Amino acid sequence: MTIYWVIAYFLVLALTLIYKTPILRGPWLFLLRSFFPNWKFFHAVGYVPHLYARAATTNAKGEQVWSEWTHLYPRTRQSIWHLVHNPQTNLGLAQQNLIDHFWADLNDAPEGCDPRAFVSYQMVAHFVNGVLKSEHPQHTHTQFELRMLMDSTTETIHSHVMMTSPVEVRT
Repeated sequence: MTIYWVIAYFLVLALTLIYKTPILRGPWLFLLRSFFPNWKFFHAVGYVPHLYARAATTNAKGEQVWSEWTHLYPRTRQSIWHLVHNPQTNLGLAQQNLIDHFWADLNDAPEGCDPRAFVSYQMVAHFVNGVLKSEHPQHTHTQFELRMLMDSTTETIHSHVMMTSPVEVRT
């Protein structure tokens, strides 16, 4: 039975290669592309998408107190042990791949499109909520930004915000 699913998968993949459309959309295709990395970083050297988030708590006066923007992908230290066992870096690469897919969805979206309808937006929002829940357990509101950074080997040369999410209330 499994062989039929594998054959069906490659037939669908072949059909997407043969049948040319400007942009294929749909949640089923998003699930298929999770098997493959986003290779758009080869198209141009320059800006790279980075995800930043912040959380707010409500004080006794009922005011929101926001934390500083936090970069959600700090680099991990290299170790010889990582050549054998490296689950944290692999998880980080998968999460950065999600951010790259989200950037590609935003970049391909028509003007005025609501990005909250994208599956990648919902996955990023879920990821942000998970990270902020562990860092700020008492937070009541969240917000994230997709920033495009141009880095040199030692510092960030230029940055611009591609998208800022609306403030979401934690449920």
